[in-house]
Amino acid sequence: MVKVAICQLCGNGTAQENMDKIIKMTEKAVKEGGNVDAVVFPEYAYFSPGDLSDTQPAEPIPGPFSEAMCNLAKKFRVNLFPGSYITKAPSGKYYNTALFINRQGEIIARYNKIHLMVALGTDESKDVEYGEEPCVFDTDFGRVGLMVCYDMRFPELARGYVQEGAEILFVPSKFPSGNPLPPRTDHWDSLCDATALLNLTYTVAVNQFGNVTGSIPFGRSRVVDPWGTVIAQCSHREDDIAYAVIDLEFQKKIREGVATWKNRRPEVYTLR
Repeated sequence: MVKVAICQLCGNGTAQENMDKIIKMTEKAVKEGGNVDAVVFPEYAYFSPGDLSDTQPAEPIPGPFSEAMCNLAKKFRVNLFPGSYITKAPSGKYYNTALFINRQGEIIARYNKIHLMVALGTDESKDVEYGEEPCVFDTDFGRVGLMVCYDMRFPELARGYVQEGAEILFVPSKFPSGNPLPPRTDHWDSLCDATALLNLTYTVAVNQFGNVTGSIPFGRSRVVDPWGTVIAQCSHREDDIAYAVIDLEFQKKIREGVATWKNRRPEVYTLR
């Protein structure tokens, strides 16, 4: 059994204000949640950039934010996934970087967002550098795969993670409502649920909520089990925490029963 706390917030403050919020919500999750194994935050929880001309300076690792988060994880003896934030890239752009920090306050995984949104009137690649390395790793509660927001629209990534042994997928996001474009709330629901169901794998997707640098992420942070059932979801508000218990034995039974991993026929697929 793995207990996770998903922390939905609005990262529209200064970097310091947002970091203070992350610290307070982590403390609340640990103290109120009871035996929490992992605390998870959204994409750009620390700072939500507009463009390089007006952002918080991209940070190195180690740097102020990563060191503060390592101290926080160590203080509360909890695995911490503090969402993503901007770090320096050799090209002069920045990476959209997600860290995973263990209970000892050690960074055990670093993921730079692979798929950048150049679509629907947005060009994330203008300021952000493409990541090149997938991220699957072992924690004290199981094997984990990391994605960020738009990555969910590329099923190959999640599929590859599970093929590499991932038992839980974490997806920090700043998924907007789509205004003035058609609303995308249904896309979020479908992508989260389908990622879990098609891969028979628990999916922990944490979205921002509120008006953030002109976009309007709508929350609906959720944990979806391998049967495609939402087992925890945040309310329609910022600064909300929801808890879920992930049962990896149940996941094994679902995988054995549905058997799609056993019945795959990659030898006849165009894409392998």
